Amino acid sequence: MDKILLWSLLLTFSGSQASSPLAQRNTEFAVDLYQAVCLSHKNNIIISPFGTTLALGMVQLGAKGITEQQIRQSLKFQETSNGEEFSVLKSFFSAISEKKQEFTFNLANALYLQEGFTVKEQYLHGNKEFFQSAIKLVDFQNAKACAETISTWVESKTDGKIKNIFSGEEFGPLTRLVLVNAIYFKGDWKQKFRKEDTRMMNFTQKYGAAVKIPMMKTLLRTKYGYFSESSMNYQVLELPYKGDEFSLIIILPAEDVSIEEMEKLITAHQILQWFSEMQEEEVEISLP
Repeated sequence: MDKILLWSLLLTFSGSQASSPLAQRNTEFAVDLYQAVCLSHKNNIIISPFGTTLALGMVQLGAKGITEQQIRQSLKFQETSNGEEFSVLKSFFSAISEKKQEFTFNLANALYLQEGFTVKEQYLHGNKEFFQSAIKLVDFQNAKACAETISTWVESKTDGKIKNIFSGEEFGPLTRLVLVNAIYFKGDWKQKFRKEDTRMMNFTQKYGAAVKIPMMKTLLRTKYGYFSESSMNYQVLELPYKGDEFSLIIILPAEDVSIEEMEKLITAHQILQWFSEMQEEEVEISLP
């Protein structure tokens, strides 16, 4: 395997959920967000489109006029009442919590509010109802203490993976509200890689240099597709996690196709097409 592009819509909905309205809108927003981030970052990136959707949704509950309109357009929300999209999110929260025994999926939201600052009760209630947001009072005038408080909360919700997310420099004398979203996922592959099959193999980096790295190897049956678009050939593979609720999508461009060319090709329609056209096949896989 010379080059891989790991594409994750956070953790992609698999099976029938891939065609649900929520998954379709999230996919469209995910592609827009990914393309925007790529313009300003040349190295590897990790983003959570779903987490960003939740954060912007929390903002939108308190927005009006042009701001509300722009957020809704960015999130691909239809021109309907506020509650409709967020009611779908409530169902998602409930569905995920019912399957905790098969994987760990922590999804947490919080509003850190300046002590003494008045916020409409309707806004706080909406955040609690739709996003299960915790409401916490802090004093942003003590920026360092606030940074430690919020960072500790994020660290606890991500099993210690994200630490010191704030330093205190982010807060100023006019800071009144900070919205925080944290997501943590840990799951086992539906079909596990055997540790004894790991081998040192060549991996070709972006600019052509090859390095020796440990590569997991296995032979398994999973959804796979070979596609050709705009004279570019590439392979798409789905690796489901145990429980079949989430999966990782891996894209392997042909050797003569660069990562940048492949990225430009990706659209929401394309991703949904992969789900509908991939078929179960026996595939030999090597992954870092």
